[in-house]
Amino acid sequence: MPHPAVDPLTLTNRLGQPVTLGVKLLRGEHRDTLFVSAPRQQASSFFGKNAEPFLAQLLKRLPLNPARLSVIELRGDQDRPEFWRWRFEWVGRSPMAPRSEQVASEGSRSALQSMLDGDASESKAAREPRARYG
Repeated sequence: MPHPAVDPLTLTNRLGQPVTLGVKLLRGEHRDTLFVSAPRQQASSFFGKNAEPFLAQLLKRLPLNPARLSVIELRGDQDRPEFWRWRFEWVGRSPMAPRSEQVASEGSRSALQSMLDGDASESKAAREPRARYG
């Protein structure tokens, strides 16, 4: 089940099957943060296996600029999720060579959790109403 702070969005996985991914876009002054959450937890990253086709679809459906985009995957416990930062080599608007790393710094994890929860302490841009997807 996706994290409760994200909204469901149906995409197509690499096999052409419909999948509902949890998504939350927070627009910032200099960076936009896209939180994603898989429909169920698996031993390996479901998002990672489908990152390229998912991002290609998200770029068509959401107001995303690859140069400003930070992608954070939520894994594990909904009360204290693990945050995984995804990086891509962009060829125009095509995401290539996805790789991820777990966010290890307690300060960074705390900041991401605050953004996800919509705490008042976060930046003005992140407090703007979140985009709805359809």
